[in-house]
Amino acid sequence: MDIVDILQGSLSLLYVIITFFIGFSIISKYGKIKNRLYIFVGTFWLMISTLWLPEAISFLMSIFLQLTLATEWFLIIGNVFIPVAVIAWIIAYTDMVNKNKQKLALILIIIFSIIFEVLFFYYFFMDINLIGVIDPLRPFSPDFGYFLSVLILISILVIFFSGLKFARTSLNSENEEVRMKGKLLQVAFITFTIAVLLEKTVRSILFGLVFTDPTIPILFIMVVVVRLLLITSTFAFYGGFLLPDWMKTIFKK
Repeated sequence: MDIVDILQGSLSLLYVIITFFIGFSIISKYGKIKNRLYIFVGTFWLMISTLWLPEAISFLMSIFLQLTLATEWFLIIGNVFIPVAVIAWIIAYTDMVNKNKQKLALILIIIFSIIFEVLFFYYFFMDINLIGVIDPLRPFSPDFGYFLSVLILISILVIFFSGLKFARTSLNSENEEVRMKGKLLQVAFITFTIAVLLEKTVRSILFGLVFTDPTIPILFIMVVVVRLLLITSTFAFYGGFLLPDWMKTIFKK
């Protein structure tokens, strides 16, 4: 592994560990508050982070077994849970903002999710290269096919615009703490969306068409920037829903 692989794998592992801890922390709040919102919000954040789970698993395998995930497993683990994440988020979002439109929103999202999964597994069995390929020189970096890039883009944009809409409702609150949560949620959705667009759509298009050398400096910079954005989004999301005392103290200062 070169320095880019080590950075990419280790930072992806760090991001996944932090995200899983925070996701389960949010879900655990249901035991105290008995509000299903926390189950769906926590599930959403866990499932959407699986975009980077294969990198973390592959990195650990490369350290302990001198192996990496097969392309098939890399693509399955990193993509099949995205529709689950979108459904969980839409349930949470409509619970919070548009309860009267929940049924219609869920019908539309479930239809989209079925299309997503059907297309994914159709191409998976017909020609997996149309879903994505992994360059041996970049074992932690699959380059997605156009159809998968578009499906991921649609999923992220749905989450992004609904997330910003919810955050803005919090910003209009007279409660200072609620407004603080709204600001953190804005940061979370913006930074996460930028990270996904940079790595899961833009990079898949640029590398192979514009850039052909996997060792160029821009790849190194993108790896670091994307993972810093992801870690930032996770802490901001955590604060936006739970706002622990230590975080509240930091932002008040």
